[in-house]
Amino acid sequence: MNTRSFFLAGLMQGARSGADVADQDYRRRLRDVIERHEPDAVVHDPVEILIGWFAADEGRIRAAHAALAKRPVIRRDELDPEVLDLIGGFHKLTDLAAASDVCVAWLPGREPSMGTAAEMQRAYLAGRTVVAITKMRQTLAILACSTVILPDLDAFEQWLVSAGVSA
Repeated sequence: MNTRSFFLAGLMQGARSGADVADQDYRRRLRDVIERHEPDAVVHDPVEILIGWFAADEGRIRAAHAALAKRPVIRRDELDPEVLDLIGGFHKLTDLAAASDVCVAWLPGREPSMGTAAEMQRAYLAGRTVVAITKMRQTLAILACSTVILPDLDAFEQWLVSAGVSA
């Protein structure tokens, strides 16, 4: 089997405000499953990537992002450079999702994730395999942008072992 690349899309901020983020431990668990069955796989984790890109400016980015909460109207042409850099990073991540062989979207419970939806759509439109791990089986965006929808991590592992190439 050729070496495949995996993009770990999934809930970060979700419906939370500001810098509050969901537990990100699922990323380690997904990586462990992928590497157990495909040891040569390239796994792209957006959290690690963002840290690498923005570690030196994290304080300024967080401050500029937090300041958005106080603005009643937000115009793109008036955004701070740090926020624009963060937005540019988001677009690069969606490009990476589209370039990866498999986009694995972790959407537990019923919490929406607009970033994950954007990553899924880019990957799907690029003809990539998009695996949604979620109980949201009737959400139109998930149905429209997924190659396969699985209920949990165990089902993902079974899919990876048995089929793993639902294109």
